[in-house]
Amino acid sequence: MPSPSRLVPFTLLMSLGIGNAHSQNVPTDSPVMPDAKAFAAMPECKALQAKYPSLVGKKLTIGLGGYNMGFQSPSAADPAKLEGLDPDTFDRLGACLGFTYEFQLGAFNVLVTSVMGGRYDIGPSIYVTDQRIAQVAFISSYQVINGSVVLKGNPKKLTGLDSLCGVTIAAAAGTYEANNVAPEQSAKCEADGKPKVEVLLVQNTDNAILAVQSGRADIHMTAKPVARNLARLDPKLEEAFTVDLPIRNGYPIAKDNALMRSAILDAFKVLQSSGAHEKLLEKWGQGAKAQRPVENMG
Repeated sequence: MPSPSRLVPFTLLMSLGIGNAHSQNVPTDSPVMPDAKAFAAMPECKALQAKYPSLVGKKLTIGLGGYNMGFQSPSAADPAKLEGLDPDTFDRLGACLGFTYEFQLGAFNVLVTSVMGGRYDIGPSIYVTDQRIAQVAFISSYQVINGSVVLKGNPKKLTGLDSLCGVTIAAAAGTYEANNVAPEQSAKCEADGKPKVEVLLVQNTDNAILAVQSGRADIHMTAKPVARNLARLDPKLEEAFTVDLPIRNGYPIAKDNALMRSAILDAFKVLQSSGAHEKLLEKWGQGAKAQRPVENMG
């Protein structure tokens, strides 16, 4: 049986400050096909269930380090249900391999170590960085395009990475923006005799947005679909600029979990060959052109 998008208690969502203004995605009206039910019936998936019988009927734990619109966030219609690229993807992967799943929320800065230590079977779609791939493996299927949000009117006139000298970026601890984008750009600024880029470390996206709104930070950089939705839904914000990053997105799995890595890779090949993966990337804002042949990395 395919798993529905898994539930998270409403009281937990509210305690984290996840309100309607930050939880509504804008998916296309037409459902993406093939859907999970169709995948469960595919001969290719029946063959994978025979190849990986230990996953059939198993309930996997998918770790989350917070909510990100376009990837996984509470639905406006039902805040106890998550929607986005990750639930839609895991619905189909689970149907294909015969497993069910549940999301478990934790802190982003311990997400990778929680996957590495076996607390989570798989993590959400995150950037594949050198630091992370030293700890875990990734099943990667698409490229990263980064976006950004600033206060309405863009008071600091931020138009690209070169304009970040002397600016404060709000970023969650452990993110690519905090560990790579800001330090690398800061070094370039200082080499040119300009002020360095400051980083305000926060726990999650909601805290980053509050920092920008309050003036404690000038900009928040995040994945393009997240930035697009944040700006669309919050009248105090607007998009600033996008950057094509030289990295990919992927789903982290413990390096020693060879069976899970192989199974998810095989199921992703079916997902891509069916055309559903490109459609899901387009639906949730990453864009169909971001798709890359799936790889088992690390």
